[in-house]
Amino acid sequence: MRTTTMSVAAAAVVMALTLAGCSGGDDSAGDAGTRTSTPVTSAPAASATPTASSSSGTSAAAHTDAELTSVFQRIQFKPAEFSSTDAMLDSVYPGLTVSDASCLAPFGVGWEKSDDAGAVVFGTSNDRSMTAVVASTGDSAAATTLVGDARDALSRCADGTALFSMQGKPVETTVETTKPTLTGTDEALGWRVRGTVGGNPFTLVGLTARVDGDVVALVGWDQASNTTNVPLATQMFVDAL
Repeated sequence: MRTTTMSVAAAAVVMALTLAGCSGGDDSAGDAGTRTSTPVTSAPAASATPTASSSSGTSAAAHTDAELTSVFQRIQFKPAEFSSTDAMLDSVYPGLTVSDASCLAPFGVGWEKSDDAGAVVFGTSNDRSMTAVVASTGDSAAATTLVGDARDALSRCADGTALFSMQGKPVETTVETTKPTLTGTDEALGWRVRGTVGGNPFTLVGLTARVDGDVVALVGWDQASNTTNVPLATQMFVDAL
């Protein structure tokens, strides 16, 4: 278990994210696809290598809801804003429907309904360009299962137009996996979705990372900042768990 006190470097990134547009505001969900924020230019440290504990099945001290809520607030994310991860996702991607709900596992959708997920806290960044879901399972095997579900979804739900639609329009998607540039993780997987809806292009960037019995799923939609801010914010969650 890592300390919940952020390092000086992580605190600096909080300030960077704040200056980049994560400092507040109650933007409406309807124009989520048009807002942009200034990208952060600093980069996280070198890529992490999974450790043997990724399949050990050992128990781990779990965080409480209050502890996870404090982490969200320090990283400029808003917890307890929505009643479910589905509601959170719909607020950012209004009218999004999916034929197979398990395809949304990389977003952390449904974790709060799992008996094995333990304490689960979720919310958007203050500028609503990113969503984050953190589960503190208290068990490395259960946490590994959550990462495995996300990995499986990226494989099964990759390309085409049959799975997703938004406001009645089919969403064309192409999925690629990426190598996360994170440190301090036991497992990590990255992905990028490129696609079009109604003729408009979009890009989503996501990371799922496990630290012992804790898992974070973070996704950013803003093409001006997600390639940089998603790894930065994920590293900050990892450092705090």
